[in-house]
Amino acid sequence: MELSKAILTRRSVRSFRQGNIPDDMIRELIKAAVYAPSAGNCQPWHFYVVKDSGIRKRVYEEACGQEFLTDAPVLIIVCIDRSESASRYGERGKTLYNIQNTAAAVQNILLSATDMGLGSCWCGDFDERSLQEILQMDSRRVPVAIVAVGYAGFEPSAPKRKPIDEVTAFIGEWEACSGEETSEAGKIEHCDMGGTVFHDVNLYRVEISDVNLAEGKIFDCNLSNLEIYDCRLDGMKVNGMDINNLLQSASERYQP
Repeated sequence: MELSKAILTRRSVRSFRQGNIPDDMIRELIKAAVYAPSAGNCQPWHFYVVKDSGIRKRVYEEACGQEFLTDAPVLIIVCIDRSESASRYGERGKTLYNIQNTAAAVQNILLSATDMGLGSCWCGDFDERSLQEILQMDSRRVPVAIVAVGYAGFEPSAPKRKPIDEVTAFIGEWEACSGEETSEAGKIEHCDMGGTVFHDVNLYRVEISDVNLAEGKIFDCNLSNLEIYDCRLDGMKVNGMDINNLLQSASERYQP
């Protein structure tokens, strides 16, 4: 896969199919991570690759109960050795470079997973000390990220991105943009997503058809212009409220 395609098609996958990932593919992901840049080439990272279901469950319990962490067959816990950069760069190395180093390693894992046809998701919400105890880490190592990896249960639609001109300050002489950036509406169709949890996801203009969404949950998502056709919605909840009640309320509100 071309790099540009991997960058544009990478998604945060939170639904995984059953199936083991070959060990050589996992090693390729770690190889990609260690080829990331690091300040002074300190390479201050360490990786814990977890396949054991019992350990994955304990990690899930210390990561705010994010269910996809138990569904993914592999978890890669990315850690920093805080003494490496600090010994050379002092406080800036400890508080900034260490984070930059591991972020670069995580991004390499995510893009490599996409290139291999795998789904992945970067998780940063967890209790550091609990993870250190669960994985019996050296006291110098601090977990920075959990990367869930597996075969995607479905392909999420592309989230809407801010226009380049909105997030960039061009300094010097630059040509005006030749065309307006556009964002096509995404589609999710013909798949089983029963029990899937959507959290902080942009579903703007997404079209969902022939999809099992039974017992699913949606929290804090952008649902503007979302269209749903011929889907199973039994037990689905939006911000804790049953979707059938919401639909009934909306129908009554807009009756002529």
